[in-house]
Amino acid sequence: MGERSIYLLVIIEMMAILGIIAAKLTRNVQAPFLVGINTMLPVTALLAVMSGGALWRRTMIFCFVLLYLIRLNWVMTAWYGNTAGEKLKDQMSPAAFYALPVILANSFGWLYCLPFFWADSRRGPVDAFDGAAIAIYALGTVFHFGGDYQKRRFKRRTDNRGKLIQTGFWRLCRHPNYFGDFLIYGSFAVVSASPWGLIAPLANVLQYFIDAIPKNEKWAHERYGVAWEAYCKRVKCFVPYLA
Repeated sequence: MGERSIYLLVIIEMMAILGIIAAKLTRNVQAPFLVGINTMLPVTALLAVMSGGALWRRTMIFCFVLLYLIRLNWVMTAWYGNTAGEKLKDQMSPAAFYALPVILANSFGWLYCLPFFWADSRRGPVDAFDGAAIAIYALGTVFHFGGDYQKRRFKRRTDNRGKLIQTGFWRLCRHPNYFGDFLIYGSFAVVSASPWGLIAPLANVLQYFIDAIPKNEKWAHERYGVAWEAYCKRVKCFVPYLA
């Protein structure tokens, strides 16, 4: 194991331990979620510093992650009541609750940052991979943050209480924020210019389809009933108009 990998291992496992402590102290999934997602920042910084690729590209990647985490931290704090995390607290066993910070820290630290092993080592000027990554990242940001913003604004209106949001990005697919998140990880894969970088968006979409989406849709069906069934018949799940 190289020096860089050892440093990464120490950082990620320290964040996992911090997440367990946060879970123990708060008895809420919000704290371990915040610790887990923020594992990306020190990992991305270390890879940028210890890699030998073009400085401008390493800086761009770090800025991508920093902006992504600023938005996530905002959503997970100021808008936490409108997130799926708020619903999880009553659905998890004690074992799953304490395993969550370990899974999150290792997922965000290893799997989701994997493209940067190759991206931060790339030399040379701006190329087609960089241009495509910037475009995909921008589109993903619009869907990711825009979907959450529209849902937050919808929920804050008293005349929408108990209603299902079906406007804006939410008329294009049932989980536009998740789709945007997937695009962001797709941009990380593209900027890596390596097929191995695809592991990050694949891990992201698998997490959504195996865990988050089924739980979210089960809860929505129980809450909205016939309105949700009609919505599902009319609107695609993940990719606007396609799937």
